[in-house]
Amino acid sequence: MADSTKNPGEPPPPPPPSTAAAAAATTTTTKASFRHKTTSASNSRASPLSSHLQMIELKNRILTSLNKLSDRDTHQIAVDELDKISQTLAPDSIPMFLNCLYDAAESQQKPIVRKQSIKLLAGLSLFHPDSLSSHLPKIITHIVKRLKDPDSSVREACQSAVSVLAEQYLKDGEKNNGGLVVGLMVKPFLEALSEQNKTVQAGSAMCLARLVESASDPPILAFQKLCPRVCKFLGSPNFLAKAALLSLVSSLAQ
Repeated sequence: MADSTKNPGEPPPPPPPSTAAAAAATTTTTKASFRHKTTSASNSRASPLSSHLQMIELKNRILTSLNKLSDRDTHQIAVDELDKISQTLAPDSIPMFLNCLYDAAESQQKPIVRKQSIKLLAGLSLFHPDSLSSHLPKIITHIVKRLKDPDSSVREACQSAVSVLAEQYLKDGEKNNGGLVVGLMVKPFLEALSEQNKTVQAGSAMCLARLVESASDPPILAFQKLCPRVCKFLGSPNFLAKAALLSLVSSLAQ
């Protein structure tokens, strides 16, 4: 049998932890865990909210700058700000930016605002060519609509915009669906040539001429298909802007 006699010189063993202390420790751990989970859940909810607020702030910046375009004193500041915004746009912000430009071109009274909005549409392709490609049909449709603008500087901006877009998206010849892109860009202008409006006919013909001239590596076969359509318009007594159409014929011949 073991000797259970305690040595008088030995210190007493430490007392076991009290039930209350253990319970307190457990409660503290549980609260900490709960706070961590709550914070994580809050952060997950805050992320979409934060993105939404950032989008609202960005839209306000865009609209404010567009409004400043019409004032001579703030025009250049607005141009610089809009250029900066367009260069740094995230892909998911591009549709919102485009819609702001569409609205500005259609609702603003001053030609300078409409003109700058169209320039910005084309300029986006320089900074975000891949993200913008899916929006190309709507951009072209919008440009065709602006060919009815009563101000000649706006219509000239449409031609310049088409030139920029053609240079950006028609540079791989027949590769990368070059022929399909030509069809996508050309069709709205061909349809506009059928309108009984000399200004629209002339603007469409000039836009097509700029498109052909600016394609750095044109899909030749796709352009060749234009020739019969153009010749048909030239022979039509209802076509009113034959001088502009001759510019397109000259571009195709080159």
